[in-house]
Amino acid sequence: MDKPYIAADAAECKQRAEDPKLPTDERLVWAQLATAAELRSIHRALAARRR
Repeated sequence: MDKPYIAADAAECKQRAEDPKLPTDERLVWAQLATAAELRSIHRALAARRR
């Protein structure tokens, strides 16, 4: 069994979401992961400013 692809950051997720070779439903999942990663980085930046 192949191991699943794991993206390291939001840019990788976005790149996979924009890959026309992937099925649409898989691209949608990657787009959601990219959004979640971006929101997480914003959350971290705001938390650092509050300290």
